[in-house]
Amino acid sequence: MSWPPEILYQILSYQFRDLMSSDYPNNAEKFNENFRTFINSNLTVNKAFSHICQVLIYRYCNLTTARRFHHLLNTLKEHRELRNAVQIVDFQELTSIGLGRTGEMNKMIKNLTNETLLEFLHLTKFTLREFLACEHIQDDLDENIIYFLLRPGTVLSVLDFCGCSGARFTESCIVSLDKLYRFDKERQIDLPIEENYQITCLGLNDCTDLPSYVLGRMLRMLPELQKLDLSHTSIDDDILLNKIPHLKNLTHLSLAMCLKLSPRAILEFFSYHPAVTDENNLATLEWLNLYTMPHSSSWSEVHTLFLLKKLCQYGHNKTLQYLNLSGMSLHESNDTTVTRSTFYFQCHDALTFIKWNFPKLKSLSIAGNNIPVPKLCEFLTPISPDTMSDNWWLHEDQNMQQLKFLNVCNNSYVNRWTIQDSALYTCSPSLVCLEVSFDAWQMIEKSNSRHEITVLHFKNPNSFLKDTADAEVIKWKCYIGSSYGRRYWIYKTDPYLNRDDLQTTGNVTRYDSEGNKIIEIVKQPDFLKFAQNKIMLGCGFIPLSGVRRKKCYRDLKPPISQFFTRNGGVTLGSRSTPIITPMLPPGGWRVVSNHEQEDGASLSDAIMEEDEDEDEEQEFDDDNVSDTYSASASSTTFSRTTSLGRMRSGLYWDRSIHDLHSRFMESDIMDPLPEPSIPPSIGEEVEENDEEYLNDPSLQRRRSQLNLQRSRPPSLHHRHSALDSSASILLPLRKLQNYYYAHPQEFVYNPNDQETTLKYQLHFQVIDEYQVFGCIERGMYRYYSLRA
Repeated sequence: MSWPPEILYQILSYQFRDLMSSDYPNNAEKFNENFRTFINSNLTVNKAFSHICQVLIYRYCNLTTARRFHHLLNTLKEHRELRNAVQIVDFQELTSIGLGRTGEMNKMIKNLTNETLLEFLHLTKFTLREFLACEHIQDDLDENIIYFLLRPGTVLSVLDFCGCSGARFTESCIVSLDKLYRFDKERQIDLPIEENYQITCLGLNDCTDLPSYVLGRMLRMLPELQKLDLSHTSIDDDILLNKIPHLKNLTHLSLAMCLKLSPRAILEFFSYHPAVTDENNLATLEWLNLYTMPHSSSWSEVHTLFLLKKLCQYGHNKTLQYLNLSGMSLHESNDTTVTRSTFYFQCHDALTFIKWNFPKLKSLSIAGNNIPVPKLCEFLTPISPDTMSDNWWLHEDQNMQQLKFLNVCNNSYVNRWTIQDSALYTCSPSLVCLEVSFDAWQMIEKSNSRHEITVLHFKNPNSFLKDTADAEVIKWKCYIGSSYGRRYWIYKTDPYLNRDDLQTTGNVTRYDSEGNKIIEIVKQPDFLKFAQNKIMLGCGFIPLSGVRRKKCYRDLKPPISQFFTRNGGVTLGSRSTPIITPMLPPGGWRVVSNHEQEDGASLSDAIMEEDEDEDEEQEFDDDNVSDTYSASASSTTFSRTTSLGRMRSGLYWDRSIHDLHSRFMESDIMDPLPEPSIPPSIGEEVEENDEEYLNDPSLQRRRSQLNLQRSRPPSLHHRHSALDSSASILLPLRKLQNYYYAHPQEFVYNPNDQETTLKYQLHFQVIDEYQVFGCIERGMYRYYSLRA
């Protein structure tokens, strides 16, 4: 009863996510059973448990039937306070197939129609962050709903129309976009009335019937996109090159199966378009899917190598973790010479080029290329420092091979006779999964009843004499996922992330000595997140970390602060202000004048030293001018000049100041949604939490000297002096925040407890990968991303 609500929230969040991610057997009844288990176990404990349960179960609304949607809508009508808890609505598993209903019967049932769906959106318009549609509700998405989802003024950040097509859905998009555009008579072009700066993730996967110009109009009004999925759409060369805006935050991009795109247009996009070539962009690509049909595509080996070089030229190779080049030809060469050029390591072989220039890559798909098994083993083997020259050791991560997933389907050299080559499974210490063709997969699947292959990894694989007693036994197993279509995986088993007892454990029900059912959490293998073809747009049931949520939603406060006060009191939740202006880098506008001192000296004096002899009577009093201004006030004239016309003060963007709009919320959370042309009102502040207090810029500036001493280079600590020894005791060297997420292998929990240390390292690794890949959960994200 005396535990802080933040700790209870974290504990119940982990429990809720574990139960919801347990997926054996793979059907909707399992989801409902796990849901009831969570509710029956925690809802009636006490008031705090009940409130946290309501926050968790209403945050992610997974709607599998139209009747469940009808019950949710009635609940929101009766309980006004629950509307603030709804943030994600997921229709990805909604279907009436198997219930004996026809399309006409579904139209007669009024549980889920365009009227009820629009009513639901109006009830949750202040807090709804993600709208995940599917093909089963495409006819219910009329022009009013499309207009509501696309227009500015809401906090909706993730919009997914995956699988939606048909004449009615296309007509609804055309009519709704006509309301959002105006015709400029002077320039003779259509321009959006107002851009939507809130939406950061857009999914149009399999929206095959949307015309190309409709895609262009939709993209032009979304300049803040970070994740864009255009797989299997009708986008053409003109829209790709001329209608996509400058997406300065773009990190995830999918142009897979876009049959109207030519290789020349794609190469021009990656060569000249500012979304991927501007050096001032706030982000670089982390996820890229360019899957093409090998029989109908005109991609050549020269095109592919040119594309890889352009990715290196603009720095995307330093951050890219997912790359799908299936269907593209790769040049193969026996010349292993590697030379250093301006932007990349130059070599003739395409796989060697990827190996040397993409150090962060974790998932690679090169299906459709006939590459011999020895060449694949050479590619998967980490770069040895002995093969580098004296100057190449400066290049970071060159001795690391982080590739975990490799797709080599339709490779004639990886067949039923070569699939059991042990070198393929032992050459890379990081590889956890191989995707192969059916013949090769079936050879291992039928080899024994356990559907596995066991290989030995020797400490010195190149030695002539090998001792089997010191060899490590590595087990690889076939994964049988019939619901994912014609895809076949062989994965390396481990006791934590990719277990080998998934088929047996999930189908056995156990009870304790008192007759109580033992609930076992059996999750999908972790390697599936690397095998996905669809971008994971949202945050999932429970965000594994706040980084993905802050990037997608651009939240101002942690989610728990919306429902609890710092004293542990229960609140009805808060509502964020919609973003209606372009997002600026972290900081705020600041007036720097002649009198303002920064680090003991006036900044304006340092910039304009020739103005020191000006008359004091021509200077103005800085006390009448505020130090900081919001970004919306940037149009006001802040500069002051002397009689000589020289500037005495200036407006600067100070990155040490928080963005001022983050300090204010709406004054009346129950007011109707403001129109897009009306800026949100500034009201009372939401109670400050501990995170905001510790990250306050004024406190950071006061601690600047202490932080500088703590962040000294390691070489300074090697000096043997009395001052340094005392400072190292009082001020020990500390790692940066979230340092171990990017460097999990450096974390040591206890030198004497290797197992706990390994678990922590795996935890940090999964959290870091979640930021890019997301997680494979229920619904369309699993089916569409893993199907053939």
